[in-house]
Amino acid sequence: MTSPTQERLPANTIRRATARVHVDGAEIDLHYRVAGHGPPLFLLHPSPLDSSFLEPLMLRLAPQATLIAPDTPGFGDSDPLPITVEDLSPCVRAMSALRQALGLDRVGVYGSATGAQIAVKWAKAEPCALGGVMLDNAAAFDDVEREHIMHGYLPDVTPSADGGHLARAWRAAHDGTIFFPWQSPSAANRIAPVLGAPDAMHVTARGYLRAGPAYRAVYQAAFLHERVENLLPVTIPLVVLRWQGSILARWTERLDRYAWGANVTMAHCGPSLEERWACLEAHLGSILPEGARAAADLCLDSGRMRHVDTAFGQARYALSDLAKAPTRVLLPPPGASAAAVQPDLVEGTAVLDLPGHGGSSAPETPTLSDCVEAVHRVADALDASHLAIAGVGVADRVARAAANADPRLVHGATDLPGYPDVPPDLAPEISGTHLFRGWHWLRAQFLARDESPPEPGRLTRMLLDLIDARAAHVILHDALGTDAGGAIRS
Repeated sequence: MTSPTQERLPANTIRRATARVHVDGAEIDLHYRVAGHGPPLFLLHPSPLDSSFLEPLMLRLAPQATLIAPDTPGFGDSDPLPITVEDLSPCVRAMSALRQALGLDRVGVYGSATGAQIAVKWAKAEPCALGGVMLDNAAAFDDVEREHIMHGYLPDVTPSADGGHLARAWRAAHDGTIFFPWQSPSAANRIAPVLGAPDAMHVTARGYLRAGPAYRAVYQAAFLHERVENLLPVTIPLVVLRWQGSILARWTERLDRYAWGANVTMAHCGPSLEERWACLEAHLGSILPEGARAAADLCLDSGRMRHVDTAFGQARYALSDLAKAPTRVLLPPPGASAAAVQPDLVEGTAVLDLPGHGGSSAPETPTLSDCVEAVHRVADALDASHLAIAGVGVADRVARAAANADPRLVHGATDLPGYPDVPPDLAPEISGTHLFRGWHWLRAQFLARDESPPEPGRLTRMLLDLIDARAAHVILHDALGTDAGGAIRS
């Protein structure tokens, strides 16, 4: 049901939602972003990134289309596929399942890099369901080039107790800002005169680490699919953006040599980002289906992660069990998200990401009032007359304040430990040392309590949460007080 808050949102407001869909005999959650008003258009992101990469493009196109940007299964906040990935077919089936869950008969599809290859596969699998496809950063490799590029291109990010996977992810992200392929530094492979910005490197490294070692299967499948012969059977409108600024420009230009059918348009774009987007907009109408849908109508939230509207944006909470109604709300400590505490939960728990943490929007300056409002909106969404509420670490102050203001909430206790202090500066650095400062700071929290640190995969997720929330963490830790650190027992 569309809320009054949703109805008031302008078209360029990006919302987040999660749909629970059936794919290959199992139920998985697909997280997606949605914005705009108009004909429905799926936006598919590159690997190893997620749909957050597409937010600037969503803001640009929101006046012209209703944009649905899913996280590819296994990336971002989407569940991994339930089967071994050998080609892109399971990804296509997941996108089709989301399309059907949203009640969309026909959609347009834009895809970049891996997203482009999924779009091509989708165009052949469901031509009647797609108005057309637009490919960005699609290339024409021959078999020798593909083997050379792929050899060593996909870093091993299997979590290790010594944090070595952090270094491997960072090296790929760091060197990838000046060379393609990144593992073959040479004048011929240089794509930029100087290193990229540390924030951009962190986005890529974060993508590898969030997805974990399973990312390789989808990424490799996309490389193997990137062949001209896979474009030839596409019969629906197909627009190939030939952007001069692409790192793949020397391979994409080969596509001009082929004799394409009337359904194919080679759209030549200048080297700047503005020229690329203007070119995209100029050809957008050729792939969009008829009919319009409002973004607010497509926020299903049928998965484990749910979203509620607040004055500061959306707040996200996670359900420990879809089969049992929650009887308790748990607030992770500043610096952590629902994902960090989820393995410790009992049935019937809803875990709320504090403002600026996990999937919750970030106010400019998060306050206790923002946190309490989010709790009350979650209580409204759960429609329960009685809920226990507990906060971990200094978040216990939020739990107490929310319970004092809302008779539905009864303050309880939790034995889960919080962070007694804030970590050192975790702003991305070109050396990647921020990853290791956070990693060792987290390990120290457990060692100080005579506990073994979590297994490396979970510790990695905690690290990424810590870095993502670093600004809000400091503000909320100070706002909520420092006298409730450690385990809370009331």
